[in-house]
Amino acid sequence: MEPRPVAPLFGNWPYDPTTALLTLRSGHHPEATITSDVVKMWLETAQRGGFTRVRTNAVSPQLAGILATVGFSVKQELLLLSAPLQNVTTTSGKMAVRRVTTAAAVRIDCAAFHGEWAIDPPALLAAKQATQFHRVRGLAPSRCRRNSSYCLSGFTPSPIEPQYGYIQRLAVHPSVQREGQGRKLVLDAMHWLGSRGMQNALVNTDIANTAALSLYNSLGFTPMSYSLFVLERSCTD
Repeated sequence: MEPRPVAPLFGNWPYDPTTALLTLRSGHHPEATITSDVVKMWLETAQRGGFTRVRTNAVSPQLAGILATVGFSVKQELLLLSAPLQNVTTTSGKMAVRRVTTAAAVRIDCAAFHGEWAIDPPALLAAKQATQFHRVRGLAPSRCRRNSSYCLSGFTPSPIEPQYGYIQRLAVHPSVQREGQGRKLVLDAMHWLGSRGMQNALVNTDIANTAALSLYNSLGFTPMSYSLFVLERSCTD
């Protein structure tokens, strides 16, 4: 397979104006490649932009190795999981799946992923734009009118490759965790992706997130042959 072109997109790391978010599109594919000279050019761009640190999105081991040669270190390791989408059925229950606004999704996300891993509105928009077709759906308990969880899923059709859909973001408010909301939302996303012709769903999660791993394993997700990595380095070194 030919190497994938990796296009960079600079932005701010959510809630941290000193850190640049370097989004490497197609960077999660194992055959994606870049050169160390290109990375050095990106670092110079970040430094000129006033950033003191650069952090990447999740990238393949191959890209992580190239980034390591120019001073990047691993910030987070993510397990990449895959599940077939044939014959996926949704679950019934009192909590209806419905659209979620950006404001509601960010509120839930900040509660679920407090600190440096929470997303802000620009980061949520960037996550949506990572796929050609996407949807954000959430759940609210009957006792509460506010959404308490959400799932972003999406896909980009390909004429030459297996059709993969993505569980791009899942967040459940701490007050309602372990009530089955995450499971229902993932099943709903998988059903939607399958109905759009996708053959498999991909999702990644921190290797230490035992609750998420247990959920995905119960839904038929199994580990891929490689992990993904978020890396970072100082712009001033």
